[in-house]
Amino acid sequence: MKRHSWLFVFMLLSIIFMMTGCLQTEVDNEQPVPNEIAMTPIQEATIAAEVFKTKEYTIGEVPESPLPEDAILERYAEMEPYYAERYADKPVNYSYVLLALKAAEIQQASLQPENMKFTVYQELENYVDLDYTMDLLLDQQKGNLERVPLEGRLSLVKKDGKWLIQADDFDSKAFLKLIPQ
Repeated sequence: MKRHSWLFVFMLLSIIFMMTGCLQTEVDNEQPVPNEIAMTPIQEATIAAEVFKTKEYTIGEVPESPLPEDAILERYAEMEPYYAERYADKPVNYSYVLLALKAAEIQQASLQPENMKFTVYQELENYVDLDYTMDLLLDQQKGNLERVPLEGRLSLVKKDGKWLIQADDFDSKAFLKLIPQ
């Protein structure tokens, strides 16, 4: 009987140690990872601005000429989630969306933004203006690479936890060279 009680005590202690170890593992798993650092609103807005500008100025393939209506509608649908207002509420957005697409069509080039830099111009609660500079890389079908410097000011507003584009004062002089009237 003494052997069985010793075995019983050993099994009981083993079970207690196992449960304590399991509980400790669960507690450890619930603690935040030390590498995760909360971002400031400016950092969040800057990331949103970079994602937007990358999407806006990346045209992977040279579009057909003239631009087919379905390509234009597809481009509107791709860009609309980035704006704080619907296109119908702010008709000027229609022309903004087509700038890169039209430049790619006229220049017969794919487009890619590079060397993006953002600096804070103005910061208010849930609103930020960022000045930006970048190079727009045009990869023409003939094999020519052209780098076009761009600058502008992007206004973002935070709605429902997301930074959205309120306005974009883009580099109209640079685009006039790419899209001659």
